Amino acid sequence: MQLPPKIKKAIEGHEAIVEINNTKRKHWSDFTRTQFNQIAKIINRQISKEVLVNPDLLEMYLIIGKQKLEKDMLALRCNNLYDYLKYLGNLGEHRVYNWVSGKTLQSYWNGGAAKYIKINCLLCYLKIPFSGWDTWVKASGYNTEAYTEGLNKLATPTALSRTSMAIIKTYYTGNYFLYYQKTDGSKNIVKTPFVLQEQENGQVIIKSVSEGHRYKGKVSGIRDGCLYITNQNLDFDEMEQYVFNIGLETKPEVLFGVSTTVSVKNRQAVALKNILVKQQNNDPEFENIDEIQIPFNRKYSIENEEAIIVNYLRRFSDNIIIAPGCCSLNEMK
Repeated sequence: MQLPPKIKKAIEGHEAIVEINNTKRKHWSDFTRTQFNQIAKIINRQISKEVLVNPDLLEMYLIIGKQKLEKDMLALRCNNLYDYLKYLGNLGEHRVYNWVSGKTLQSYWNGGAAKYIKINCLLCYLKIPFSGWDTWVKASGYNTEAYTEGLNKLATPTALSRTSMAIIKTYYTGNYFLYYQKTDGSKNIVKTPFVLQEQENGQVIIKSVSEGHRYKGKVSGIRDGCLYITNQNLDFDEMEQYVFNIGLETKPEVLFGVSTTVSVKNRQAVALKNILVKQQNNDPEFENIDEIQIPFNRKYSIENEEAIIVNYLRRFSDNIIIAPGCCSLNEMK
């Protein structure tokens, strides 16, 4: 099959490509190989960025074949997929991975047959959601059986891929102290143990005690450079959701994030700024350390971990966001 006209038009009109395409020629079929090489560089740079925030594109072989990926990993001495992702992240602005070559693009704009995996690359560049890929190709009116068959062979993306689970187990399990501001108006900061632990069944769970309540949850996955955690209060009916920014960090020391929960006093939905500080010890009794509450006005003579975090939170007024209850439109005026 040829490259669908809808994708061609979207590529030709893409802002990043239009900016560098200073030629007055109207037809891409007249472009030189040099021009297509420049376009390919822009496309490849963006595809790498998309891969870094969504490793499933590699793990499911959506934009690169299994043999090609394994060959490249061997040549680059990457022991696993995460090593490969780190390699992509360290390429910088002037070096790009060749997902689609200028030669390939030139052939597509001159009637050449398009491989479905390269079509996927271009859809990835255009930031089309995976669920819409088949629709974009079918919109061309071409016979898309080969493309559809190729997609059907791929597994459906799951909430927690094998890649993200391996990343979490390798770099993020361990003991942390969790810091956040209380919602009761006391201006106190809670400091409590927060443990990410791999279970015998392969799951990664969290254990914590906060304001006298026991919490247990599980890691939901990594998406868009963020770690997602679902947490259950074991003492009464309450759920918490955590999102922490992690990017491609492999030696986490301080993680920033937010949690959504319900305030104990008003029973209203709240969002809290959270800070996790990883500890160097692997004390199995760490989770049994008592939580403490730290007044905002506490003075420190030594700049230790606690002092740094407390002083940081003290500088901001948006550590707590409280959502009001239901009302009418007139009441909102």
